[in-house]
Amino acid sequence: MCNPDLDQLPSIDDECFAELRDVMGDDFADLIHDFLSDVPVQLDLLQTAIDREDADQLYHAAHKFKSSCGSIGAPRLAELIRRLELAGRQKTLGSSAELLAQARAVAAETMAGLHERLG
Repeated sequence: MCNPDLDQLPSIDDECFAELRDVMGDDFADLIHDFLSDVPVQLDLLQTAIDREDADQLYHAAHKFKSSCGSIGAPRLAELIRRLELAGRQKTLGSSAELLAQARAVAAETMAGLHERLG
């Protein structure tokens, strides 16, 4: 399976972001605010799964969160979460704590970029 270089992925895909803004219209800001408030919750769910060494919980939490990241145009965060999803599916949690630490840093960067774009 392809493992894209994280440095080549933008925190926010501006084209996707603009397209979503056009499609969502007046509901766009609410969608982004909902995503922003959900990010810490999702990261905590991933942390809990890792702490419990619960691969199935990690897989399911990551799968849901990955979709959200992809939908709003956050490809770098989506890729990190995809890697956590894969670790859960394959039941190989060895590097999951490190991946989650990276995801937290990228999530902070992504959230800052979203706030900036909302104005």
